[in-house]
Amino acid sequence: MIGFVLITTDVIMTKINTALSLVLIFGLVVCGAAVAQSKQMYSWTDENGVVHFTDQKPEGEAVKIIEIPDSATPQGSNPYQLPDNSDEPSAAQKRRDEIAQNRQQRAKEQAERESECTKMRDLVANLEPHRRVYFTNEDGETERMDDVVRTDRVAEAKAFIAENCD
Repeated sequence: MIGFVLITTDVIMTKINTALSLVLIFGLVVCGAAVAQSKQMYSWTDENGVVHFTDQKPEGEAVKIIEIPDSATPQGSNPYQLPDNSDEPSAAQKRRDEIAQNRQQRAKEQAERESECTKMRDLVANLEPHRRVYFTNEDGETERMDDVVRTDRVAEAKAFIAENCD
């Protein structure tokens, strides 16, 4: 009877070891398939021309398989964050800085143009209605402006306003 119990125990242990081995092999196969599958991306273009990317193969779509190298593992929670040791701004940041600088330059030029327009409008307002215009010359003497000079200056100011002002 003792011999029968020993044989039965050996048979049971062999079956348990075989079952454990099968479970272990099955687990390794499943993990290997998951790892192998996670290194591929699929892309396709829909009927509207929009390109889609996914890690799961879509049904009924003509897909392009993109292999992902092992070195393409994410480095943190934000995949778009630059490394801390990067002193040089990204191309996008350079472009944003350039756009901001251009915007500031245009605003400065616009302010200068508005200032000139205001000066020319004031000049026209002072010279046009008056036939006798007096000004102080370089020597500090008050002189009367000639009518030809006055009309020429009014014409120049109006041409500037027409060309550069709203």
